[in-house]
Amino acid sequence: MRALMKPFVRAVFLLWGSALVALAQIASVSPLASERAAAEAAPGNWIVAEGRATSALQAGFPATAAVICREILADQALPAAARPRVQQALLTALLDAGDLAAAEKEFAAYDGPKDSPYRLRAGLLAANARRVAAAKTELSEVNAGDLPAADRGWWHFLQAQIADFDGDVPRATAQYEQAVQAAVSEQQRARFTLGQAQTLLRGGTPGESELAVLRRNMETFAGQRLGFDSARFYAAGLAKLGRQSEAIATLDRQLLIVPPTERNVADQMRLLIGLIAGETNPAARRAFRELVRTGLRPETQRTALYALARGTRTPAEREQLRRDLTELIGGVQLHPIIEDLLLVRAQAGLQDRRFNEAEQDARLLLDRFPGSPLKAAALGVRLAVAWEARLYRTAADLSTQLRAALPAGRERSELGVLLAEAFFRSGDFKNAADAYDAALREAPQVVPPGRLIFQRVLSDVRANRLGEAAKLLDEMAGNAAFDTESRWQAEWNLVREMQNHGRAADAMARLERLPGGAANPAVPDELRIRLLWLRAKLSFDNGQPAAAAQQADELLGRLPGAQIDAALGAEVAGTTQLLKAQALLDLGRDAEAAALLEKLRAEHRNAKVAVYSFIVQAARQAQRGELAAAQKTLVDLADSNPRSEYAPFALYEAALYAERQGLDANLRYAYERLDDLVRKYPADDLVFYALLKQGDLLRKLNDFGPARLVYENLINNRGQHPDVLLAQMGLAATLFAQGANNPGNYEAAGALYERIRDLPTAPTDLRVEAGYLWGYTQARRGQPQGARAIHWGVVDAFLLDAAKAAQLGATGRYWISRTLLELGQLLEDAGQLDEAQRAYQLVIDHDLGGVAQARARLDRFRTPPEAKP
Repeated sequence: MRALMKPFVRAVFLLWGSALVALAQIASVSPLASERAAAEAAPGNWIVAEGRATSALQAGFPATAAVICREILADQALPAAARPRVQQALLTALLDAGDLAAAEKEFAAYDGPKDSPYRLRAGLLAANARRVAAAKTELSEVNAGDLPAADRGWWHFLQAQIADFDGDVPRATAQYEQAVQAAVSEQQRARFTLGQAQTLLRGGTPGESELAVLRRNMETFAGQRLGFDSARFYAAGLAKLGRQSEAIATLDRQLLIVPPTERNVADQMRLLIGLIAGETNPAARRAFRELVRTGLRPETQRTALYALARGTRTPAEREQLRRDLTELIGGVQLHPIIEDLLLVRAQAGLQDRRFNEAEQDARLLLDRFPGSPLKAAALGVRLAVAWEARLYRTAADLSTQLRAALPAGRERSELGVLLAEAFFRSGDFKNAADAYDAALREAPQVVPPGRLIFQRVLSDVRANRLGEAAKLLDEMAGNAAFDTESRWQAEWNLVREMQNHGRAADAMARLERLPGGAANPAVPDELRIRLLWLRAKLSFDNGQPAAAAQQADELLGRLPGAQIDAALGAEVAGTTQLLKAQALLDLGRDAEAAALLEKLRAEHRNAKVAVYSFIVQAARQAQRGELAAAQKTLVDLADSNPRSEYAPFALYEAALYAERQGLDANLRYAYERLDDLVRKYPADDLVFYALLKQGDLLRKLNDFGPARLVYENLINNRGQHPDVLLAQMGLAATLFAQGANNPGNYEAAGALYERIRDLPTAPTDLRVEAGYLWGYTQARRGQPQGARAIHWGVVDAFLLDAAKAAQLGATGRYWISRTLLELGQLLEDAGQLDEAQRAYQLVIDHDLGGVAQARARLDRFRTPPEAKP
């Protein structure tokens, strides 16, 4: 309701001096006008979130990925077809985070298909839990051809783990190598490399004699390659026996004697320290940090980096990680894995909602390394940041870039849906319609085609391409993929938009020719109720109150048996009673309408519709000329419902009704009601207009000094208000009225009018009025020549200029007519009769208001004078 009021209030004030028409006559209260039946947004949120989860998992933040997956699964917009995929992503994240208990719980709750991706994860879980027989059983159920590319490396990895358990080293080594080769990203490759390194910690528990041999070799060949290898196997054996602290201490001592020429040996020892201690252990984090800093091989540094990120769980640890990464990124020499460092820091920023930092790092990666294999991941970070910041135009551009960086497939097709939704949310409905059309051709599996068709139609509706929307709806009516609910929701939005564009007759015609109309049994109850309400409202808007009343009764009769939400049922019942009351008033059945309004207020006490019914009643009273009664009805509304959103409007409207009664006492009463509005509702949008109206009332009371203060305060304190020029117009009128006492006020008034006329950003109609009043001011100051020049300037700029003339509204055309008639009179007074006649002829030629007056004046020139006797 208030959304309808704001533009109308401004439009009415642009009438510059006309009486304010009762807003109650054009506004409507409806639960159905609130877009509740409008678009169910395409699944942009969960598509972006799934991308974030995937990126977080690849960047080494599996715990974060698990959190995001759980949020996606809680999203009601998540299609059923996508749910198993997200559940499997959650299982992957939990396994990668080492949270086996949570993974077991999620497997137990999994209700999706037991397909190959599911079997693969079940096998990985069994292998991590050392249930070898179960891992083999699950592996045997996996069909590698059914696995997506991102899962194939894990298939080899599971085979390598099982070979490890069987003690088949050659087979395990071969499978680990194939896993590394099948990796779809550097991040996944590093994960497999780390898993291969963990082979040392798997297998059987060594005996004391075996440990003794390893220790003896470590000591005998200290400082040599054989001694270092023996130390690694000895430490691994200690770890298998549960003696992790002793194992780490052994490796730390060995690191002290590794020569600088054996950097790779030191790297392998630090990697083993991290694996023995566990990724979240401080000792592991120190080892991984040093590997990232000084590792010999980029692949080892990359493996350590993602292990370090994976073990980062707390905000303090992430802050330390950011500091470490910042130091490495800002080093004098370019770090060998600088792209990975930037991506991990971007992901850490995204995780902590430090969106500016995440955006900067992702953009830096893309700008410095445009051909990076991490390009898609960096674009994903930027897309997530843009979506979170609701920068949907930017999100659309990034979706396009990301689609170009991806091969054809599921992710690419879903990004097509995201692209369309980004355009839609940015308000670019034309491009949204085209993007939805393209998405329909790609047919993403998880988004029902009916929903995409609906969004395509809605985009055309929002783009004011109602003809295209209607044509598409007609074409798709026989499409089996266009489900009934989506079809009827689309029809609802199209018909509503037709109504909003003043095409109530077209809207009713379309509604009536729908198959089965609102009685179609395939239409869900909630949508049927909406359509029935809309039919009654359209009948009322089309000037058919009898039909509206009858249809309102039909709707009220259907409500008790409808399967709809109770709150919506109560809302519809109230608005339908109000609509029927309005129809009865139009039929002149005031007594019935009054009884229905009383019933409405009793049954829906304190509801918006009950409060609004007073505004309807007041409008009817005013229509009958009962202005005092209408005024009282509205004041009673404000007094009895001071917290209602309609209370400020009721006070404003009551003041207008008092003003229309014309006596000084009425004007003062109106001033007081506006004062109540300003005092009780200082933050309301109507306060500006209430103060403006107070200035007008003071001028009518000839209290020009206080009126001037009101206008000056508005200009000085509310100078950013979009209608502040109205206050300047009021101030100019006040100054002109005070000109008799101080001729300088005439000059000040003229300067204000001149400024507004020449202001390019001012509304065209207002500029024309200001130009007329500026010339009028000059004429009354005894400067007719200047007045003629000003009036002609207005005509030349705003009427004879075709582009400006096209911008004139009814108000501007009125003031142009006044200007020409005044100009003609001034020219007559100056004896320039030919030019005066041309001025009057322009009124006729442009079919302006005042044509009859212009003709009468022209006739005076064309009628010969009577002959003297």
